[in-house]
Amino acid sequence: MAATRMLTTEEFDYMKNYHSFIENRSQHQSMKRKLLKEIINLYGEKFYRLHEGTRKALDRLCWFAAEKGFCFPGSTYLGKTYEKSKGTIDRHLKELRKQGQIVTVYRRCPRNNGKGNPVHLFVNHPYFHHWVKYLQLNLESHVEADVEAENAENSCESKSKEAKNCSTYNLSLKDFNKYIRNNENSKLSSEYVPSVVPTMFRDAVRPFFPYADDIYELWGKVRLAYRMSHIDKPLEELVSISVQSFKETIFAYKRKQIKNTFTAYFFGTLRGQFAIERRREVRRNSNSVLFYNVLKA
Repeated sequence: MAATRMLTTEEFDYMKNYHSFIENRSQHQSMKRKLLKEIINLYGEKFYRLHEGTRKALDRLCWFAAEKGFCFPGSTYLGKTYEKSKGTIDRHLKELRKQGQIVTVYRRCPRNNGKGNPVHLFVNHPYFHHWVKYLQLNLESHVEADVEAENAENSCESKSKEAKNCSTYNLSLKDFNKYIRNNENSKLSSEYVPSVVPTMFRDAVRPFFPYADDIYELWGKVRLAYRMSHIDKPLEELVSISVQSFKETIFAYKRKQIKNTFTAYFFGTLRGQFAIERRREVRRNSNSVLFYNVLKA
């Protein structure tokens, strides 16, 4: 079982007192827009259909994180500030984690020495790799922990709620939305996968994961591994690598070589494949510079 990473008081103090990446308000605003742009790209047109309070809450998260690459406002605070429920804020934070926008660690609760308030590290901030190194984060374990938490949540829901065999044609929009969320049989098929997921990847995954949410989540791990690799090529040109990584994970699963979770193993395979591609880029760039210098000489 993957353990939740909890910060010591010394670690959290170090993070709070670390020197800022930005020097003035203009740079602060520019970094905030960069972080928010990634979130908007994730949501697509759906972002502009979100409630105004939700959009403002996401904007505020990016503003807080712009300075040092992390933020720690509570969901209750954001909910009260922008008139949204804590559950709504938590649901969007969960989506950002699934899609590789943030990695969440936790402060230690002084009352019971357990898990306290969350601290969200923004993957697209220049300081992200510094925090990963400083905190010695095993991102594969974080992926595994997210999967386990989600499975536990789904298990609780399935035990406490029964599927209702009733017609949905006469339901109000509010009741229909509730029905969609609660009814296990309402899972969307792979035909409903958002267009941000490449067709090649969707077609390779759906024989094993027939639901849109599962495919979408796996693509989120591809995006996270890609950002961490610092590859110059656009992700669209590396889809074949993600497909090959998925096939290798399936092979390992069939041979019972996976000791933690499928998603965590897939993420680790992606990291290895993208690291190889990055080394190839570095060698090509080095050879190009050497060739240029020889000609110039």
